[in-house]
Amino acid sequence: MPTGSNSELAIHVKNGLFSWDKDELPVLENISLDIPAGSLVAVVGPVGSGKSSLLSAFLGETEKLEGLVAVKGAVAYVPQQAWMQNATLRDNITFGKPFNSRVYQKVIDSCALKTDLEILPGGDMTEIGERGINLSGGQKQRINLARAVYFNADVYLLDDPLSAVDAHVGKHLFEKVIGPKGTLHKKTRVLVTHNISFLPQVDKIIVLKDGTVSEEGSYSELMAREGEFADYVITYTAKQQQQEQGPSGVYRFHFSYKFQQTTTTTTTATTTTTTTTRTGEDVNNYNNNSNRNNKTPTSAITKETIAYCTCWLISAYSLTN
Repeated sequence: MPTGSNSELAIHVKNGLFSWDKDELPVLENISLDIPAGSLVAVVGPVGSGKSSLLSAFLGETEKLEGLVAVKGAVAYVPQQAWMQNATLRDNITFGKPFNSRVYQKVIDSCALKTDLEILPGGDMTEIGERGINLSGGQKQRINLARAVYFNADVYLLDDPLSAVDAHVGKHLFEKVIGPKGTLHKKTRVLVTHNISFLPQVDKIIVLKDGTVSEEGSYSELMAREGEFADYVITYTAKQQQQEQGPSGVYRFHFSYKFQQTTTTTTTATTTTTTTTRTGEDVNNYNNNSNRNNKTPTSAITKETIAYCTCWLISAYSLTN
Protein backbone atom coordinates (compact mmCIF):
# COMPACT_ATOMS: atom_id res chain seq x y z
CA MET A 1 0.00 0.00 0.00
CA PRO A 2 1.41 3.40 -0.91
CA THR A 3 2.58 5.61 1.95
CA GLY A 4 1.51 9.10 2.88
CA SER A 5 -2.09 10.23 2.49
CA ASN A 6 -2.96 6.88 0.91
CA SER A 7 -2.10 4.99 4.14
CA GLU A 8 -5.78 5.20 5.20
CA LEU A 9 -6.88 3.50 2.01
CA ALA A 10 -8.02 -0.12 2.05
CA ILE A 11 -7.90 -0.51 -1.75
CA HIS A 12 -5.77 1.49 -4.17
CA VAL A 13 -5.73 0.95 -7.94
CA LYS A 14 -3.83 3.16 -10.37
CA ASN A 15 -4.01 2.93 -14.17
CA GLY A 16 -5.11 -0.69 -14.01
CA LEU A 17 -5.45 -2.80 -17.13
CA PHE A 18 -6.82 -6.31 -16.55
CA SER A 19 -7.71 -9.38 -18.59
CA TRP A 20 -8.59 -12.99 -17.80
CA ASP A 21 -5.55 -14.18 -19.77
CA LYS A 22 -2.44 -12.44 -21.08
CA ASP A 23 -3.38 -13.37 -24.63
CA GLU A 24 -6.96 -12.08 -24.36
CA LEU A 25 -8.41 -8.61 -24.75
CA PRO A 26 -8.71 -6.53 -21.55
CA VAL A 27 -11.93 -6.74 -19.57
CA LEU A 28 -11.10 -3.65 -17.48
CA GLU A 29 -9.23 -0.60 -18.72
CA ASN A 30 -7.88 2.61 -17.18
CA ILE A 31 -9.02 1.71 -13.66
CA SER A 32 -7.95 4.19 -10.99
CA LEU A 33 -9.75 3.90 -7.64
CA ASP A 34 -9.20 4.83 -4.02
CA ILE A 35 -11.43 3.14 -1.43
CA PRO A 36 -10.97 4.44 2.13
CA ALA A 37 -10.72 1.98 5.01
CA GLY A 38 -14.04 1.41 6.78
CA SER A 39 -16.16 2.74 3.92
CA LEU A 40 -19.14 1.20 2.13
CA VAL A 41 -18.76 1.39 -1.65
CA ALA A 42 -21.33 0.20 -4.18
CA VAL A 43 -20.38 -0.93 -7.67
CA VAL A 44 -23.17 -0.61 -10.23
CA GLY A 45 -23.60 -0.81 -13.96
CA PRO A 46 -25.38 -2.77 -16.68
CA VAL A 47 -24.88 -6.49 -17.22
CA GLY A 48 -21.44 -7.18 -18.66
CA SER A 49 -19.95 -3.86 -17.59
CA GLY A 50 -17.20 -5.53 -15.51
CA LYS A 51 -18.53 -5.44 -11.94
CA SER A 52 -17.56 -9.01 -11.01
CA SER A 53 -14.29 -8.63 -12.94
CA LEU A 54 -13.42 -5.61 -10.79
CA LEU A 55 -13.74 -7.68 -7.61
CA SER A 56 -11.64 -10.40 -9.23
CA ALA A 57 -9.00 -7.77 -9.99
CA PHE A 58 -8.95 -6.77 -6.31
CA LEU A 59 -8.48 -10.46 -5.43
CA GLY A 60 -5.64 -10.89 -7.92
CA GLU A 61 -7.60 -13.47 -9.91
CA THR A 62 -7.25 -11.59 -13.21
CA GLU A 63 -4.08 -10.86 -15.17
CA LYS A 64 -2.78 -7.39 -14.38
CA LEU A 65 -1.33 -6.17 -17.65
CA GLU A 66 -0.55 -2.66 -16.45
CA GLY A 67 -0.84 -0.48 -13.36
CA LEU A 68 -0.83 -0.94 -9.61
CA VAL A 69 -3.23 -2.77 -7.26
CA ALA A 70 -2.90 -2.72 -3.48
CA VAL A 71 -5.33 -4.20 -0.94
CA LYS A 72 -4.67 -3.75 2.75
CA GLY A 73 -5.61 -6.44 5.29
CA ALA A 74 -7.39 -9.78 5.24
CA VAL A 75 -10.04 -10.14 2.52
CA ALA A 76 -13.34 -12.03 2.58
CA TYR A 77 -15.06 -12.67 -0.74
CA VAL A 78 -18.75 -13.53 -1.13
CA PRO A 79 -19.30 -14.76 -4.71
CA GLN A 80 -22.54 -14.42 -6.60
CA GLN A 81 -22.82 -18.22 -6.80
CA ALA A 82 -22.92 -19.55 -3.25
CA TRP A 83 -21.03 -22.76 -2.51
CA MET A 84 -21.19 -25.28 0.33
CA GLN A 85 -18.72 -27.86 1.59
CA ASN A 86 -19.85 -31.35 2.63
CA ALA A 87 -20.06 -30.64 6.33
CA THR A 88 -22.49 -29.44 8.98
CA LEU A 89 -24.08 -26.04 8.66
CA ARG A 90 -22.02 -24.86 11.63
CA ASP A 91 -18.77 -26.02 10.05
CA ASN A 92 -19.73 -24.25 6.82
CA ILE A 93 -19.95 -21.01 8.78
CA THR A 94 -16.96 -21.35 11.11
CA PHE A 95 -14.88 -22.78 8.24
CA GLY A 96 -11.95 -23.95 10.35
CA LYS A 97 -11.91 -21.03 12.77
CA PRO A 98 -12.36 -21.74 16.51
CA PHE A 99 -16.00 -21.82 17.59
CA ASN A 100 -17.05 -18.74 19.57
CA SER A 101 -20.63 -19.13 20.79
CA ARG A 102 -21.29 -15.41 21.28
CA VAL A 103 -19.92 -14.36 17.90
CA TYR A 104 -21.58 -17.32 16.19
CA GLN A 105 -25.01 -16.49 17.58
CA LYS A 106 -24.66 -12.86 16.54
CA VAL A 107 -23.79 -13.98 13.01
CA ILE A 108 -26.79 -16.34 12.91
CA ASP A 109 -29.15 -13.54 13.94
CA SER A 110 -27.72 -10.88 11.64
CA CYS A 111 -27.74 -13.23 8.61
CA ALA A 112 -31.38 -14.23 9.22
CA LEU A 113 -30.58 -17.91 9.80
CA LYS A 114 -32.32 -18.43 13.14
CA THR A 115 -35.59 -19.60 11.59
CA ASP A 116 -33.73 -21.96 9.25
CA LEU A 117 -31.96 -23.62 12.18
CA GLU A 118 -35.30 -24.18 13.89
CA ILE A 119 -36.67 -25.90 10.76
CA LEU A 120 -33.65 -28.08 9.92
CA PRO A 121 -33.86 -31.56 11.51
CA GLY A 122 -30.47 -31.31 13.21
CA GLY A 123 -30.30 -27.56 13.67
CA ASP A 124 -26.84 -26.21 12.85
CA MET A 125 -25.45 -29.75 13.07
CA THR A 126 -27.44 -30.73 9.97
CA GLU A 127 -25.24 -32.06 7.17
CA ILE A 128 -25.38 -29.88 4.05
CA GLY A 129 -23.56 -29.92 0.74
CA GLU A 130 -23.78 -32.49 -2.06
CA ARG A 131 -24.30 -35.41 0.34
CA GLY A 132 -26.46 -33.47 2.78
CA ILE A 133 -29.87 -31.87 2.93
CA ASN A 134 -31.00 -29.66 0.03
CA LEU A 135 -31.07 -25.93 0.64
CA SER A 136 -32.64 -23.11 -1.33
CA GLY A 137 -30.52 -20.56 -3.17
CA GLY A 138 -31.41 -17.94 -0.59
CA GLN A 139 -30.39 -20.19 2.32
CA LYS A 140 -27.07 -20.99 0.65
CA GLN A 141 -26.34 -17.32 0.07
CA ARG A 142 -27.10 -16.41 3.69
CA ILE A 143 -24.76 -19.17 4.88
CA ASN A 144 -22.20 -17.89 2.39
CA LEU A 145 -22.50 -14.40 3.87
CA ALA A 146 -22.44 -15.75 7.43
CA ARG A 147 -19.15 -17.55 6.69
CA ALA A 148 -17.58 -14.28 5.58
CA VAL A 149 -18.92 -12.35 8.58
CA TYR A 150 -17.65 -14.98 11.03
CA PHE A 151 -14.21 -14.83 9.40
CA ASN A 152 -13.88 -11.23 10.64
CA ALA A 153 -11.85 -9.90 7.72
CA ASP A 154 -10.71 -6.33 7.11
CA VAL A 155 -12.06 -6.01 3.58
CA TYR A 156 -15.30 -7.55 2.27
CA LEU A 157 -15.89 -8.01 -1.44
CA LEU A 158 -19.59 -8.79 -1.93
CA ASP A 159 -20.67 -9.83 -5.41
CA ASP A 160 -24.39 -9.12 -5.41
CA PRO A 161 -25.24 -11.40 -2.43
CA LEU A 162 -28.71 -9.86 -2.05
CA SER A 163 -29.94 -10.95 -5.49
CA ALA A 164 -30.60 -14.52 -4.32
CA VAL A 165 -32.89 -13.57 -1.41
CA ASP A 166 -36.37 -12.09 -1.09
CA ALA A 167 -36.76 -8.31 -0.84
CA HIS A 168 -37.55 -8.29 2.91
CA VAL A 169 -34.61 -10.63 3.63
CA GLY A 170 -32.34 -8.45 1.51
CA LYS A 171 -33.41 -5.42 3.51
CA HIS A 172 -32.65 -7.29 6.75
CA LEU A 173 -29.19 -8.33 5.54
CA PHE A 174 -28.33 -4.82 4.43
CA GLU A 175 -29.49 -3.26 7.69
CA LYS A 176 -28.02 -5.91 10.01
CA VAL A 177 -24.83 -6.85 8.15
CA ILE A 178 -23.72 -4.67 5.24
CA GLY A 179 -25.19 -1.23 5.87
CA PRO A 180 -24.00 1.75 7.95
CA LYS A 181 -25.44 0.24 11.15
CA GLY A 182 -24.72 -3.40 10.37
CA THR A 183 -22.28 -5.87 11.90
CA LEU A 184 -19.64 -4.91 9.32
CA HIS A 185 -20.04 -1.14 9.67
CA LYS A 186 -16.39 -0.70 10.70
CA LYS A 187 -15.09 -2.86 7.86
CA THR A 188 -14.32 -1.90 4.27
CA ARG A 189 -17.19 -3.19 2.10
CA VAL A 190 -17.34 -3.23 -1.68
CA LEU A 191 -20.85 -4.23 -2.71
CA VAL A 192 -21.84 -5.12 -6.26
CA THR A 193 -25.59 -4.61 -6.46
CA HIS A 194 -28.52 -4.01 -8.80
CA ASN A 195 -30.76 -2.84 -5.95
CA ILE A 196 -30.90 0.94 -6.21
CA SER A 197 -32.90 1.32 -2.97
CA PHE A 198 -29.73 0.83 -0.89
CA LEU A 199 -27.55 3.26 -2.83
CA PRO A 200 -28.44 6.46 -0.92
CA GLN A 201 -26.95 4.84 2.22
CA VAL A 202 -23.52 4.02 0.81
CA ASP A 203 -20.48 6.29 1.10
CA LYS A 204 -19.47 6.06 -2.52
CA ILE A 205 -20.81 4.66 -5.80
CA ILE A 206 -18.60 3.41 -8.63
CA VAL A 207 -20.35 3.27 -12.00
CA LEU A 208 -18.91 0.89 -14.59
CA LYS A 209 -19.61 0.88 -18.31
CA ASP A 210 -17.86 -1.28 -20.91
CA GLY A 211 -15.05 -2.17 -18.51
CA THR A 212 -14.19 1.38 -17.44
CA VAL A 213 -15.19 3.66 -14.57
CA SER A 214 -17.60 6.16 -16.06
CA GLU A 215 -18.49 7.96 -12.81
CA GLU A 216 -17.89 7.84 -9.08
CA GLY A 217 -19.23 9.81 -6.15
CA SER A 218 -22.05 9.89 -3.61
CA TYR A 219 -25.65 9.18 -4.59
CA SER A 220 -26.65 12.85 -4.45
CA GLU A 221 -23.60 13.96 -6.43
CA LEU A 222 -24.18 11.44 -9.21
CA MET A 223 -27.88 12.17 -9.49
CA ALA A 224 -27.13 15.89 -9.75
CA ARG A 225 -24.75 15.27 -12.66
CA GLU A 226 -27.52 13.57 -14.68
CA GLY A 227 -24.96 11.28 -16.32
CA GLU A 228 -24.52 7.51 -16.62
CA PHE A 229 -25.66 6.83 -13.06
CA ALA A 230 -28.86 8.84 -13.39
CA ASP A 231 -29.65 6.92 -16.59
CA TYR A 232 -28.92 3.65 -14.78
CA VAL A 233 -31.31 4.53 -11.95
CA ILE A 234 -34.08 5.47 -14.38
CA THR A 235 -33.61 2.25 -16.38
CA TYR A 236 -33.70 -0.07 -13.38
CA THR A 237 -36.56 1.80 -11.74
CA ALA A 238 -38.61 1.23 -14.89
CA LYS A 239 -37.68 -2.47 -14.90
CA GLN A 240 -38.66 -2.87 -11.25
CA GLN A 241 -42.01 -1.21 -11.91
CA GLN A 242 -42.58 -3.58 -14.82
CA GLN A 243 -41.79 -6.57 -12.63
CA GLU A 244 -44.09 -5.34 -9.86
CA GLN A 245 -46.95 -4.86 -12.30
CA GLY A 246 -46.19 -8.16 -14.04
CA PRO A 247 -45.67 -11.44 -12.20
CA SER A 248 -46.68 -10.05 -8.79
CA GLY A 249 -49.81 -8.59 -10.37
CA VAL A 250 -50.92 -12.10 -11.28
CA TYR A 251 -51.24 -12.81 -7.59
CA ARG A 252 -52.29 -9.34 -6.54
CA PHE A 253 -55.60 -9.54 -8.42
CA HIS A 254 -56.87 -11.92 -5.73
CA PHE A 255 -57.02 -8.94 -3.41
CA SER A 256 -58.47 -6.41 -5.83
CA TYR A 257 -61.36 -7.93 -7.74
CA LYS A 258 -64.93 -8.07 -6.55
CA PHE A 259 -67.07 -11.18 -6.69
CA GLN A 260 -70.41 -12.40 -5.48
CA GLN A 261 -70.35 -14.54 -2.39
CA THR A 262 -73.42 -16.54 -1.42
CA THR A 263 -73.65 -17.23 2.27
CA THR A 264 -76.14 -19.81 3.47
CA THR A 265 -77.19 -19.79 7.10
CA THR A 266 -79.28 -22.70 8.39
CA THR A 267 -81.47 -22.32 11.45
CA THR A 268 -83.91 -24.74 13.06
CA ALA A 269 -86.94 -23.14 11.39
CA THR A 270 -85.91 -21.68 8.02
CA THR A 271 -83.10 -21.39 5.55
CA THR A 272 -82.13 -17.89 4.45
CA THR A 273 -79.85 -17.01 1.59
CA THR A 274 -78.18 -13.63 1.31
CA THR A 275 -75.97 -12.36 -1.50
CA THR A 276 -73.25 -9.89 -0.65
CA THR A 277 -70.42 -8.30 -2.59
CA ARG A 278 -67.02 -8.39 -0.92
CA THR A 279 -63.56 -7.43 -2.02
CA GLY A 280 -60.91 -10.10 -1.93
CA GLU A 281 -59.37 -8.47 1.13
CA ASP A 282 -62.71 -8.46 2.93
CA VAL A 283 -63.18 -12.14 2.21
CA ASN A 284 -59.72 -12.95 3.55
CA ASN A 285 -60.56 -11.11 6.76
CA TYR A 286 -63.90 -12.91 6.88
CA ASN A 287 -62.33 -16.33 6.37
CA ASN A 288 -59.72 -15.62 9.05
CA ASN A 289 -62.31 -14.53 11.61
CA SER A 290 -62.70 -17.19 14.29
CA ASN A 291 -66.11 -15.81 15.36
CA ARG A 292 -68.07 -16.84 12.28
CA ASN A 293 -70.54 -18.97 14.28
CA ASN A 294 -69.81 -21.93 11.98
CA LYS A 295 -71.34 -20.24 8.92
CA THR A 296 -70.17 -21.88 5.71
CA PRO A 297 -69.37 -19.41 2.90
CA THR A 298 -69.30 -20.54 -0.70
CA SER A 299 -67.96 -18.33 -3.49
CA ALA A 300 -69.57 -17.88 -6.89
CA ILE A 301 -67.37 -15.96 -9.33
CA THR A 302 -69.40 -14.25 -12.06
CA LYS A 303 -68.60 -14.10 -15.79
CA GLU A 304 -67.75 -10.44 -15.36
CA THR A 305 -65.16 -11.31 -12.74
CA ILE A 306 -63.61 -14.01 -14.90
CA ALA A 307 -63.34 -11.55 -17.79
CA TYR A 308 -61.72 -8.98 -15.49
CA CYS A 309 -59.19 -11.48 -14.18
CA THR A 310 -58.40 -12.69 -17.69
CA CYS A 311 -57.74 -9.12 -18.83
CA TRP A 312 -55.49 -8.59 -15.82
CA LEU A 313 -53.51 -11.73 -16.57
CA ILE A 314 -53.08 -10.72 -20.21
CA SER A 315 -51.94 -7.24 -19.15
CA ALA A 316 -49.47 -8.70 -16.63
CA TYR A 317 -48.09 -11.07 -19.27
CA SER A 318 -47.66 -8.30 -21.82
CA LEU A 319 -45.72 -6.18 -19.35
CA THR A 320 -43.12 -8.91 -18.91
CA ASN A 321 -42.71 -9.86 -22.56
